[in-house]
Amino acid sequence: MNFKISIIMPIHNVEEYIQKAFLSIQSQTFGFENLEVIMVDDASTDSSGKIIDEYAKNYSNCFAFHLENNTGSAGIPRNVAISHASSPYIMFLDPDDYYENNACELLYNEINKENIDIVFGNRIETKENISKIRNNDWFSGKTFVENIDENMKILSLSPALSGKIIKRDFLEKNKIEFVPNIPGQDTIFVYEVFFNAKGIKYLPDENIYVYVFRESSITNNITLKYINGTMKGVKIKYDLYLKYGKEAYIKNVFRGFLNYLLPKILFSNFSTKEEFEKVLDEMDWYIKKNIEYSNEPKNDELKLFFSLMANKDIKNILRYKRIMNSNKNKIYNITTENNNLKNKLKTYENRKIIKYSDKINKIFR
Repeated sequence: MNFKISIIMPIHNVEEYIQKAFLSIQSQTFGFENLEVIMVDDASTDSSGKIIDEYAKNYSNCFAFHLENNTGSAGIPRNVAISHASSPYIMFLDPDDYYENNACELLYNEINKENIDIVFGNRIETKENISKIRNNDWFSGKTFVENIDENMKILSLSPALSGKIIKRDFLEKNKIEFVPNIPGQDTIFVYEVFFNAKGIKYLPDENIYVYVFRESSITNNITLKYINGTMKGVKIKYDLYLKYGKEAYIKNVFRGFLNYLLPKILFSNFSTKEEFEKVLDEMDWYIKKNIEYSNEPKNDELKLFFSLMANKDIKNILRYKRIMNSNKNKIYNITTENNNLKNKLKTYENRKIIKYSDKINKIFR
């Protein structure tokens, strides 16, 4: 049978979510029969594997594959799925998210009409039954470009895969695949696509899928292993920019990731001197690069935290974490200890490692 789109789903311990994701594929206005659904189980320990086997048994356009050993990330399962794909176009769906009903039809019509390599739209984010449309009002410039140099701001949009459709032969021709066993492989994959694509179209007014925030997601559980893998990913991204002659733009990428990663570390479970010594050792190159680029986080709380990390002031890092965690992201009460911390931060400002002007007093009010 000739399918029009191959939808790739990496599966790992998602038994309570996968049905909703699968139903969103079945209900596509594009026609379920036009879709090839390729599911790769990454050695799940729950009933996820059995669920996808049932789908494969009951539907001739669904295919289930199983990895013997868990790979630790979605990269290898996605690569396996791509190798089995037979359609001219590929889409992705994480099994804890779900498509809008017209997602496939909308993206297929656009990429087929324009005969380009990638088309993508936006997402709706939901957490605890509260949904919001991701706001990209800041985005400006061309939404349809022949190559990424015509509007590099496209790289600042969400790298999430579920909102994108990509030509399969384009991926094969350029040998683009997922880097295994590191967090953030989605971003690296998408950068490779954008840097090589001939024809990119962004649909700023179209919502393609719903992203479901899960506390148990790997990106929301920060460990030393996660930090190690994340920093490897950052270095790969940096090398990619050098490879494609885009070093001038890496500053913005680093700054954006700084705003993503620092809150996770600030409110993580890291609580000892030994743990933070390892965190700072892993992040040393990345921190120095941000200082070299004069990058700083977007809000005052994170600026102060980044200053402490840049100075490897572990004693005050731990103190600041306690203050922030106990006051739900804001500091309301000044104690002698807090005043000492404020004075310490002012000395960092005087050294011009990071400049805050009078913002410190606004935080410690």
